[in-house]
Amino acid sequence: MEESSDAAYQLDLQNRRFQSRKRRVVMVSIATLSFCMIAMLVRVNNFLSGMILPSFTIRIAHSHNAALRDSNGFFTDVPDENWKLRMQQTKTVLDEQDMFNQELSETHINTREWWVQNWKANFPCYHEVRIRNKFICDPNRIVSRAVEHLNSSGRVNVGSECIVYVSGGDDIAFANEFLDYTLARVVEFGLTTPICEVHVFKPNIENQQPSQHDNLNIHPWGFKPKDNAANTTSNDASFKTFEETIQVLGHTDKTLSLLALDCEGCEFDVYNDLLSLDIPANQLIIQMHGVPNPNQVHSMFNSLRFAGYVITHKEEEPNGSGEVYNYSFLKLSRSYFD
Repeated sequence: MEESSDAAYQLDLQNRRFQSRKRRVVMVSIATLSFCMIAMLVRVNNFLSGMILPSFTIRIAHSHNAALRDSNGFFTDVPDENWKLRMQQTKTVLDEQDMFNQELSETHINTREWWVQNWKANFPCYHEVRIRNKFICDPNRIVSRAVEHLNSSGRVNVGSECIVYVSGGDDIAFANEFLDYTLARVVEFGLTTPICEVHVFKPNIENQQPSQHDNLNIHPWGFKPKDNAANTTSNDASFKTFEETIQVLGHTDKTLSLLALDCEGCEFDVYNDLLSLDIPANQLIIQMHGVPNPNQVHSMFNSLRFAGYVITHKEEEPNGSGEVYNYSFLKLSRSYFD
């Protein structure tokens, strides 16, 4: 009987040990399987992420045709949707200006208030550069466009695509700093040759002014209006019309990249001559002096507007008593305003 009981006990003990080992094996197997499944899911997720994420980082090709067309190739990388926003901004400012284009008596004009209310900047130029007191819209594009026009020998034809006229104010200092700027940009393109030529016009100049650059040319005359009836300097050799100047300098088939004018009020007499040039300047910088007659000023700005010029910058001249403003204009195609 005792032997039978011991045998039963031993059998039961072996059975319990077997069941215990079996449970441990099952638990280890489950844990191992779970770990493998988790590792597999992680790998699958990483694989799928690698397949999916690039689809979100692919750049959408934007059209730049509108800016290219309206800016005559000046702006090359402005998407059409952004250009449309600029067009709307311009339209909004011009619509507001049209409300101020009223015929007012000169005796009722407060010059400071008039300039504050009228003819505000209407085109956002996000890369304008200030040189002296003059603001140029994206002068780096002036340089890059000129660099594109290399002659067959690989050298730059100085002034072939970058010609600047400057008259009045701190003209020589501005000219030297502008040339410093352009030369620094040219170096970025891997070139060392100057690419722009600047012409400074100083009437009645007695002595040749020193220049830091060989491609800075100083001429002993200023600008006069073509209309002799309104021109008191018609026979003065110290003055020439814009048309005469362009012919004398051999620029009749060239485009002026920039014309900066500060002639103490003559801007109201010569602007029509600027607009009647066969090839108008791409950018204008004009210092406006007072309000000789509101209708005359409105006429000038409207003429610039209908010729395709937008206002990229407007700033009161320091110590100008609120009567002197510096304006920057950029030439666009008429399609921009349609």
